[in-house]
Amino acid sequence: MKLAVDIKVSDLDRAVDFYTEILGLSCRRCESDWAAIVVGDAEIHLYLHGGVSSDVEFCVENLERTVEKLRNKNVEVSTIEEFPWGRAAFFKDTEGNTLSLVKDFE
Repeated sequence: MKLAVDIKVSDLDRAVDFYTEILGLSCRRCESDWAAIVVGDAEIHLYLHGGVSSDVEFCVENLERTVEKLRNKNVEVSTIEEFPWGRAAFFKDTEGNTLSLVKDFE
């Protein structure tokens, strides 16, 4: 079984560029109205017609370093917030979807 998360986008080419060029992920397939972005053993499906617009998390090993890398690529990332389960920083993709970087406490 493989996990896929569906995200709504309004400009597929711009979204694919963000997920590949800014986040450094690869695109497995790109059609006229959707694309499949590979994230480890899972995929993010970018859809022109469907999908969610928030609550997509990327689990990272080093939260500070990942935040710094995105900021160096002109992505506006929130300050790191602490929660009972770990820490997170939030940002938006080019389509306005809220995404987060998370690091659970060990």
